[in-house]
Amino acid sequence: MSQVPEKRRRMKEMAYLAALTVVSALTLVGCGLGAASSTSPRPSDITIKPVTDASGQADPDRPIHCTATHAHLTKVSVTRSNGSVVSGSLDPSAGTWTPSQPLSLDARYTVVATAAEASGKSVSKRLNIETISPADTVTARSITPATGSDVGNAQPVVVVFTKAVTDEAAVQKTLSVTDTDHVTGAWRWGTNRRVDDRPRTYWPLGDKITVKGDLEGVNAGGSLWATGDYTHTFTVDSDVHAVVNPKTRTMAVYRGSKLIRTLPISTGGAGYQTWGGNLVVLDKEAKTQMTSCSVGLSCTPGSPTYYNLPVYWDVHLTWSGTYIHDASWDNATIGRVDNSHGCVHLNASDGKWFFNTVEPGDLVRVINPSKPVTLGNGDGDWNLAWSQWSTPNATR
Repeated sequence: MSQVPEKRRRMKEMAYLAALTVVSALTLVGCGLGAASSTSPRPSDITIKPVTDASGQADPDRPIHCTATHAHLTKVSVTRSNGSVVSGSLDPSAGTWTPSQPLSLDARYTVVATAAEASGKSVSKRLNIETISPADTVTARSITPATGSDVGNAQPVVVVFTKAVTDEAAVQKTLSVTDTDHVTGAWRWGTNRRVDDRPRTYWPLGDKITVKGDLEGVNAGGSLWATGDYTHTFTVDSDVHAVVNPKTRTMAVYRGSKLIRTLPISTGGAGYQTWGGNLVVLDKEAKTQMTSCSVGLSCTPGSPTYYNLPVYWDVHLTWSGTYIHDASWDNATIGRVDNSHGCVHLNASDGKWFFNTVEPGDLVRVINPSKPVTLGNGDGDWNLAWSQWSTPNATR
């Protein structure tokens, strides 16, 4: 009888140990679940950081840096204050968004960066930025030819700036010339205020040219920033050119390769030789009041070099005051005596005919190697061979 209680006691101990084992196992499993919940995905974050100046305003021509932590950057959008979207490109590997052209100066933009988490969830961050408002700016004072012009086939593109540009490469990069005939051309800086583009050979007749300058927001060097965006178009509708020969006192006028007229002329007298070289017609006026004082001669009436008179059928060649024009007062000596102050004189009927035949952009070649025109005295671009013109600048 005494063995039964002992057996029961052992059976209870075994049941207790089994229960304890199950509880311990459940406890271990519970700890495992707890550990799993502690490794849930970490929170993601997006940082938007433009390149700024000392005042914290954004540089308009630099990329905007965007980074995503614990997520993959998928999209960056930039909008103007009016809601329009700015064109640009995202490089997720570099974490940069770069505008297709610089942002405007002194303007407000909204940047929204979007990233995808590992779970597929999309997250975004928004930042409002302001671009710099520089104290020193430069813009294009003039772009020649004027938009919508019909010009001769020697017409260069001339951009003149309001101030000296110190980073010429950065500014030139924003300028483009395209044409329907796809001719080869190149830019060349004459001074730090003027850059010209000309084709390797003359423009084809009928060619249509588009000049663009996306200058707004471009750093022109140091604290100088460029402003303004421009688009000019012009058409080549003339291939007239003239050859002035002071020795024979004649001017041969061609259309294409065909000689259409040879005119008697007079050129600059002693001490006032006519500029030699390839000159491009700058403009023309039916009547101009010409004065000796305006070209550095006498301003005193009665002086041998003084004049102040209306002159007709004026074709302008240089900034220093060279014209081809009607000189009716010298009809008796035209073709026989050189007595101008550097202009090319024609009689009245020839002057009017030539005026109506040529256009701005047509070429006039003066055979006078003893007095070559400087490149900047008018549009002297064609006085350089292509090898000189396109060096050191690359062709466009």
